[in-house]
Amino acid sequence: MKENLEDLLNELNNEGDELIKSGKELLETLMTTEYSIFCTSILNRTINLNRGYISLVKDSNYITAAPLVRLNLDSLLRLFASTQCEYHYEKFAEKVRKGEKISMMYDFNKKKQLRDSELVKRLKKIKGFKWTNEIYKIGSGYVHLSNQHLYSSFRFEDKETLVGGIRKNDEFVPEKEKIAGTHYMILASKGIRIFIDDWIKNFNEKK
Repeated sequence: MKENLEDLLNELNNEGDELIKSGKELLETLMTTEYSIFCTSILNRTINLNRGYISLVKDSNYITAAPLVRLNLDSLLRLFASTQCEYHYEKFAEKVRKGEKISMMYDFNKKKQLRDSELVKRLKKIKGFKWTNEIYKIGSGYVHLSNQHLYSSFRFEDKETLVGGIRKNDEFVPEKEKIAGTHYMILASKGIRIFIDDWIKNFNEKK
């Protein structure tokens, strides 16, 4: 993993062109169908979450940027769910468009509901996606008020001195935490592209 935050932010920014490329290839393959609309919405969400994250980090507002890491994972989990669902991918996408919750759907064996915890349990077993389990565990701490927010507002200078307060910046957030968050944003973005690109490849091979 890169140790320079600026390099990581540039890499995340470059994901934009790659996400658009995947979207164009998907639409050229499927044209306009329920599933292509579903995937396009995920790609659109991802590229804009990435943009928002970059802007917030550069504006010294990591406290607001951090929850976006969990949202990017959420997009990846929803995409993965389409490969695990009891329904054909087009039917799955249609149900999502009509408002049915993915967490209430079942897997292809009709035994397990596709809740986030179940999706992470399955996804982490795939080579290159073990990291999803770690960010899933700590992700809720970014979204809900937790000790992570307390530590982003204060720091101990020594055993007896506590420094902190209300700031219009993220001065108490360690650089290494921003580096880790950016790394996970990149992994989620790439993971989404991998699933879509592999899906396109498999679809073309079955023609």
